[in-house]
Amino acid sequence: MKPPERSYFQLQQAIEVSQAFSKHEVEFMFIGKSGAILLGYPSTTQDVDLFPRKDSENGERIVRAFT
Repeated sequence: MKPPERSYFQLQQAIEVSQAFSKHEVEFMFIGKSGAILLGYPSTTQDVDLFPRKDSENGERIVRAFT
C-alpha cells in the first residue's frame, strides 16, 4: 500500500487560518518553524505552531473560528 502523499505547509494555509482567526478576533501568532517559513526561511520540517492568548474568551473564539 502506498503511503498518503504528504502536504507541506503553504502560505495559503496560513492566510486561511489568519482570516478565520481575525474574523473571530482570536489573538495568536505563528511561532517556530511555521513562523520562520512565513518569513521566507527554508525549512525541512513542516509543522505549524500557533501560540494563542490563553483565556476562556479567546478559547471560545478559537472554537468558533475552527467550526
